Amino acid sequence: MEAKFRVICRECMGEYREITPQVVENGPVITLTVPKSAFSDFDCEFARIESSLTSAKAGDPGYMFFPTNFSYGIVKTCFEKDRPNAQFRSLISAMPVCGFCENENAVFVHVRSMDSDARFRAESENGMYRISPEIVLDGDKPDDDIVVVYQKMPFATYSDMARAYRKYQMEVKGCVPLKERVKHRDALKKAAEALELRIRMGWKPRPTPVRDQTLENEPPLKVVCDVAMLNRLIEKMQAAGIKHAELCLVGWGPAGHDGRFPQQVPSDPRYGGDDALKAFIARAKGMGYSVVCHTVSLGAYEIADNWDPKMMTKKYGQSGKLQMYLRREYASGGLNGGEPWHVCPKMAYEHYALQDLPKVRAYGFEGMHYVDELTACVPEKCYDPNHRVSRKEAWHYYRQIAKLSKELFGGYQSEAWIDAINADVDAVLYTSVHSKIDPSMHPLFDEGIPFWHLVYHGIVLSNASSQTVNYPIKEKRQRLKFMEYGGRPLLYINSKFGATLNWMGDDDLLSRDDADLDRDVAALKDAYDEYEALKYLQYEFMENHEKIAENVYRTTYSDGTVITVDYNQEVYHISKG
Repeated sequence: MEAKFRVICRECMGEYREITPQVVENGPVITLTVPKSAFSDFDCEFARIESSLTSAKAGDPGYMFFPTNFSYGIVKTCFEKDRPNAQFRSLISAMPVCGFCENENAVFVHVRSMDSDARFRAESENGMYRISPEIVLDGDKPDDDIVVVYQKMPFATYSDMARAYRKYQMEVKGCVPLKERVKHRDALKKAAEALELRIRMGWKPRPTPVRDQTLENEPPLKVVCDVAMLNRLIEKMQAAGIKHAELCLVGWGPAGHDGRFPQQVPSDPRYGGDDALKAFIARAKGMGYSVVCHTVSLGAYEIADNWDPKMMTKKYGQSGKLQMYLRREYASGGLNGGEPWHVCPKMAYEHYALQDLPKVRAYGFEGMHYVDELTACVPEKCYDPNHRVSRKEAWHYYRQIAKLSKELFGGYQSEAWIDAINADVDAVLYTSVHSKIDPSMHPLFDEGIPFWHLVYHGIVLSNASSQTVNYPIKEKRQRLKFMEYGGRPLLYINSKFGATLNWMGDDDLLSRDDADLDRDVAALKDAYDEYEALKYLQYEFMENHEKIAENVYRTTYSDGTVITVDYNQEVYHISKG
């Protein structure tokens, strides 16, 4: 059957127009191109690419998969049943791929150009399933031609398509396998072979009672882990036989977690002071532990000593005038530091990161430096004429921050699974918020799949979800999900810092006293011992993932190791290759 395509554009005035794309077929590969010149005479909100290749009937064999957002990762939707009419749009800049799988018309779809502005619209309507890439232009002219590649892969699984995308990432986008990178980067090798322990040291209230904070009206800092407590923690870790770990200090800077960013230094004196912190870092390193820290390059508060409104992202308001952009997702309640303004990505690198990250490094931090949110959020465009950036350009500057972090600290990590700069990302905190995806979350969600992990395991270190954080103290399902998705252990002391701020679960590790530390270390030792036997797998690719029975999954690695996870019996089994 001949493939049919339509490009439907929604103009900013609400009208629709159709553009005829250029389509070139080369064997099983069809390349669709929309020249950027096609948008020269009108302002486009978004362009949707519809294709007969990405449609199926209810009752057809197979399924489709597509990226969602920060919460759900990659989901799978089976064609076997009819379901209510429903629609879901993915996050802009999420993985720019989707697929129709395990039937004769299977096709892998990859937005190759304008991918920074791409999302997918998945839908079920009147017994039909469809996926359409959409390029979000916001009334701006595109940076490049739109290019979408459709690769026919009859009867292919999502694992087959993930391997094809991994090949592209390595051959075209610059991703290098972990086993090659660690030969030249000692800090990365230490991180790959060690669990990570994040420790939140303190915070101000959230939602904040004071939106416009100054040094005079700043809410009090709740100190939950000072430097003295950090020293007792590593003493107990060493006594328990935990020889290697990477500790990431969160909220260590002025006024705690999200306290006064973009100000990064000094450490808050209420924890014990700079000298005490530097002595702790040196001591921990001598005991075999790496110590890194959490900084922020995205958000800004006016209380910061380096606050500068000229560096903030500017957007056009209802009046048509440029104004500073208040981060939409946090605008209603504010953040710990007050009004959460957005730093222009160009200024985040050229002004703040270059100026401040060397000061952070001077404390002795060394390892996978953590810059919050940069792989979790859609980059914001900035319209300030002094530092205007598109989403594509924003990703360029975030990648520069990643590169700078590697140069200064030895490595770079961030929060989530957007893969735009993965060639310079060493680790991510989690790849989904939820461990279990099902139709109760959305009519188009049947279950989650580890597509990201099939592509990047063996390239980027990861943890399965925010729910598998602290898995040794949680229900068995979380340990099983961690094993199924091939994670690097992530434990978090004081992961909760407010009544509703518990996206890493209600079960938490604490640091109120020595009894808490003993419980923390017992959980760490559990994860440490298990990981010691499995850390070799971080250097292998995840080659296949399959559902072999209801609630039973099998993951196969490039060295032949097979991990089978049975959620019915709550057990896992490892067979080494």
